[in-house]
Amino acid sequence: MTVKAQKQRSKLLRPLQKAPESEQVSLRQEVIRLHQEVFRRNQRRINESVYGYSAEFLSYQTTYENAVSGYDNPATAEQLDKALTNTNLVYFGDYHTLTQAQRSYLRMLRRLPADRPVTLALEFLPGKYQKSIDQFLEDELSEEAFLTAVGYEAKNMFGTWDVYSEIFALAKQRGYRVLGIDTLRKGSGPGSLKRRDVYAAKRIAREHRHHPDHLIAVFIGEMHVAPTHLPKVVLDELGQMPEQGPGVIIYQNAHQIYWDLQAKGLEHETVLVKISQFEYCIINTPPIVCQQSFLNWLEMDDITQSIDAVEENFKHYVGLLVKIFDLDIGDALSNIEIATVVDLSFLKRLQRRGDFSKDDMLQIKKQILSSESYYIPRANMVYLGNLSMNHASEEATHFLRHVMSGCQEPLNLVDAFYARALEEAVGFLGSKMLNHKRKCPHVPFFTKQSRSRSTSQSNKDLARGVLKHDKMMRGEKVRGMQQIYESEPELFNQITHVIGYQLGDRLFYALMNGTIQMSNVRELFFEHFEEEGIALTTYLHWALQVRDIEIPERL
Repeated sequence: MTVKAQKQRSKLLRPLQKAPESEQVSLRQEVIRLHQEVFRRNQRRINESVYGYSAEFLSYQTTYENAVSGYDNPATAEQLDKALTNTNLVYFGDYHTLTQAQRSYLRMLRRLPADRPVTLALEFLPGKYQKSIDQFLEDELSEEAFLTAVGYEAKNMFGTWDVYSEIFALAKQRGYRVLGIDTLRKGSGPGSLKRRDVYAAKRIAREHRHHPDHLIAVFIGEMHVAPTHLPKVVLDELGQMPEQGPGVIIYQNAHQIYWDLQAKGLEHETVLVKISQFEYCIINTPPIVCQQSFLNWLEMDDITQSIDAVEENFKHYVGLLVKIFDLDIGDALSNIEIATVVDLSFLKRLQRRGDFSKDDMLQIKKQILSSESYYIPRANMVYLGNLSMNHASEEATHFLRHVMSGCQEPLNLVDAFYARALEEAVGFLGSKMLNHKRKCPHVPFFTKQSRSRSTSQSNKDLARGVLKHDKMMRGEKVRGMQQIYESEPELFNQITHVIGYQLGDRLFYALMNGTIQMSNVRELFFEHFEEEGIALTTYLHWALQVRDIEIPERL
């Protein structure tokens, strides 16, 4: 170990002091202020992009916002499960452009008893195509033929097929019925919202009469599920209150509720609140992430607009992170290049530079094919394989660390392993400052992966590597760690990616609860890992500091 590494080790071995309460409050206030600043900015951009809100729409929206303006108290998943057991109608609100919203619906379905009779009532599908829906469920239509028959388009306001394919797979596995409840979507003329409620209600009521024992799980745009909207129209169509009550309503990520939780310091630990006897709201995504998903969808129409918007967003996130971590980057942003899958001409420019080998270019192309985002320090370029806030803010953090430290890579394999893990940790931490609901898999997930027969061999190798490393960090005797350090580049990168994310996740919660101070975390942006022993020592220091930090459970 070099003299410099020994000094670094001595510095890191000193126990860290907890953040004083005043620093915790100040950090929280700054994060809240920045989140609300981004929310207002995004809302202005949405308002400028969506022309001519009708009086009917504004009235409909106000009714919805009044329904989610407050809540009674936090709730548990078990309470929601019990509520679903005692009803035959559930209305689940969707934020169409947010994949997490569709995944929440899928997770709810998976929590239901596998033998419970269920009908899925989906706005994703127009009712006109019910015959094609039934044929697809019976495997009489291929997936391609089904999507063609129902007029599915990739740029679909009602969600992408990626998640809905999993919903249909579960429906086939459990024998669920699936009902299309949307109209033909011929524009948004006067009364269209109410007309759509009436159309959907007629189909839902008919399904309830024909299959009274079924739980009808309605999945439709969030504003439709307000009590006086679709749920009331369904009751009117039925002509009487069902024996099991008017139904359960599940909203998602209502911004008024989120801001209230954040003001009380409850946004990290709260994933579900109860609004009334029959109403709940899931909180798993900050409002600014929901907004950004919609803006990304809008910008898909115009390639030029999309590229400009991506660069603007990236620079905006850099500016927010600079404020949070108190960094001075001068004019470093003026020379950064942002690339996306829309324009891959940057690959030719990288080849012409002469300092990227064939192996380098193959690795870059592999990351493009897997939709990964990454920062390329040598070219001062950020490639965003996904337009989400998570990807952009993580790469913005990588960019900041490179600007502050230079990011020279160590030659020693063990140090290279932990240097990469630390880079991943810092990147994930930065993204969590903007989307604190972002998740990463921890030990229980990889334990399950390592034991599952359906897990691919490559994923089992990853799971076993992560678990072996975790055992070593807990002080257990482990054989074969050197094999992990010397593993093939793909597995090496995968393991360091995972353990880096896990460390970044714990750093975030330790920072939020005052276990560590921002001034200490901030030093990670300046650390140099190229000398032998420094990366290993730094990783061990931080991993031990936050090893007892609990990660909030998610629905």
